[in-house]
Amino acid sequence: MAVAATSTEIRTDPFLLEIIRNFLITTCKEMGIAMMRTSYSPMFNEALDFSCVVFDGKGEMVAQAPYVPAQIGSTVHVVPTAIAEVGAENLEPGDVIFTNDPYRSNCHLPEFVVVKPYFKDGRILAYTANIAHMTDVGGMVPAAFGDHQNIFQEGIRFPPVKIYERDEEIESVFKILISNVRTPKHSYGDMKAMIGSLYLAERRIDELVTRHGVETFEQCCDDVKLVSERLMRAEIAAWPDGEYEAEGLLEDDGVVPDRPWKIKATLVIRGDELIVDFTGSDSQCFGPANQTFGTTASAAYNAVLHMVSSDIPYNHGCYRPISVIAPPGSFMNVSYPGACVGGNSDTHPTTVDVLLEAFSQFSGRSSAADGGTCGCIGFGGQDPETGEPYAHLHLEGVGWGGRADADGNDVQFVKNGNCANTPVEVAEARYPFLNIEYQLEPGQVGHGKHRGGFGSRRVFRFLADGVHISSHTNRHRVKAWGLFGGGEGTNTILAFRRAGETEWVRAREAFGSASYGKFSNIVMNEGDEMLFVTPSGGGYGEPLERDPELVLIDWRDELLSAEQAREHYGVVIDEAAGSVDAAATEALRSERRGGAGL
Repeated sequence: MAVAATSTEIRTDPFLLEIIRNFLITTCKEMGIAMMRTSYSPMFNEALDFSCVVFDGKGEMVAQAPYVPAQIGSTVHVVPTAIAEVGAENLEPGDVIFTNDPYRSNCHLPEFVVVKPYFKDGRILAYTANIAHMTDVGGMVPAAFGDHQNIFQEGIRFPPVKIYERDEEIESVFKILISNVRTPKHSYGDMKAMIGSLYLAERRIDELVTRHGVETFEQCCDDVKLVSERLMRAEIAAWPDGEYEAEGLLEDDGVVPDRPWKIKATLVIRGDELIVDFTGSDSQCFGPANQTFGTTASAAYNAVLHMVSSDIPYNHGCYRPISVIAPPGSFMNVSYPGACVGGNSDTHPTTVDVLLEAFSQFSGRSSAADGGTCGCIGFGGQDPETGEPYAHLHLEGVGWGGRADADGNDVQFVKNGNCANTPVEVAEARYPFLNIEYQLEPGQVGHGKHRGGFGSRRVFRFLADGVHISSHTNRHRVKAWGLFGGGEGTNTILAFRRAGETEWVRAREAFGSASYGKFSNIVMNEGDEMLFVTPSGGGYGEPLERDPELVLIDWRDELLSAEQAREHYGVVIDEAAGSVDAAATEALRSERRGGAGL
């Protein structure tokens, strides 16, 4: 339920409040830079798949850096849960809590969470924390993503436990962790990078408290939350009261063939409070596409923050007016021992798009659906040069949906991630494959007054035998939807061909998997190739209303042909002159409209 503020009066001088707020945000950013520079895996130092936060002594978030939205939304739940379970009274200076349990409001198993108390004058004044995606967590596939049917297949799971005690490693916990993953050196190094960033943040907070005093720091923590709460309540109060429903489908769960799973959302606006209710969504699925409560709450916050018009500082206060209902045992709140590794990555973006469709019923700030997949493809095997095991998680951008004032972005990571893919040069230097092609995928896209963004096309060629490929991807069958007359996006394509063959074959036909996009441990050998085409976003508004000059730009960029311009937008391009034939375009559009304006 929504949590009321403890005070309604802002007592801190506004200039000082802004200085301290920005100091704390900068501290979170500095934590991320430290993790990037000291980590071992590309998930940290290239994708930046982590988030860094500061909580006050009450266990409420007061600052975050703008890294991964899916993680940031869950930290407001998983960090207090971890502190409560270990017990703040059981913590001492130099202790660090660690957990990755998805059933305790975490996103999914690969998200490792570490929390460190900051003590001043014998009591806890703040907590530093971060959450980061660990590439490998054991389980049945390298890099975690496949067609699991329960949590035990997904990897090793830790409840909240101390991993540091009085500034010393608890060796037994580290031993358990590195004995259950394929890449122990990388996992150990990444964990140390996470913990090191907590110590850095602790030093920065101590500098701040020493400069301004304990009382001022505590009052500022209360006030930054109160400012955000006021701003969020003002945003919600400006929206019309009522109930707004929308629903969408995830195409399959990787286990039951061709069985879609429904996400239903209802926005309930009452004055300055918002309820996001997922009652009516399907029961939890048999595969790994389920969402945890932490993921679902984060998706709700994600969608809301896309809709606000003011620059609201992200902290515990901005979440107070928002309540999230997700029935246990449903697709939106998985119960033990259901699998859920894919829910945070590939169900989350569809959840956000369903909510944005509901928001579109009263707001022009919404958008059509995006490509709806993180492109999670895991590579694993034995390095032919070193003989050591490796695990790599590939991420890929998609086309975003068009919106009221612009086209969707091309090949951008989905809304819940904000991550970068691993550069070609880095991946090829570390792992046994080449990128034979990498480009925008031209042609079909979600057409509209503002079209959807384009996806990408990539071809991998493998340089060694025994490369295990696992996948959790979406949009192979269900396309991104458009809004207000905009067209659907395109589908994902994931296909394979053996060395010497010419035809691409999809996973279901080639390997007998239940799903085109969710499968485990397909083995590729030297010379084999994999094609990966990511989907485009949906269009926004009627295609015949698109500015002909924008159509011409896409033609010049070879993203659509003159025939496609004519077919989808009613735009006639004079290819010889390289320009729009305005008279012919107007005549064609008038004919399409039946002589009446849209």
